Amino acid sequence: ASHYVASHDRMTRAMVGIEAELADRLKVLESEGKLLEAQRLRMRTDYDLEMLRQVGFCNGIENYSRHIDGRAPGSAPSTLIDYFPDDFLVVIDESHVTVP
Repeated sequence: ASHYVASHDRMTRAMVGIEAELADRLKVLESEGKLLEAQRLRMRTDYDLEMLRQVGFCNGIENYSRHIDGRAPGSAPSTLIDYFPDDFLVVIDESHVTVP
């Protein structure tokens, strides 16, 4: 997904989580001597956070979906299938094009 609808409070919590994850990742990169990578990550993430604060969107917002959704690290994002009941029926037209 590249679009999110979230309340101001949810976005504020997401930004706090993004900043915390950034701090952890920067420590790892700096301890490994990867200072250029750390600087680039900080600049990009700071820019994204500023865009989120100012306009509520940034390019690559899907990279922050875990924080926006409030998911645990490593958990899979929701898919369309998650919204169907356990015993649903789907009819797919042109399945040779849409289903692998």
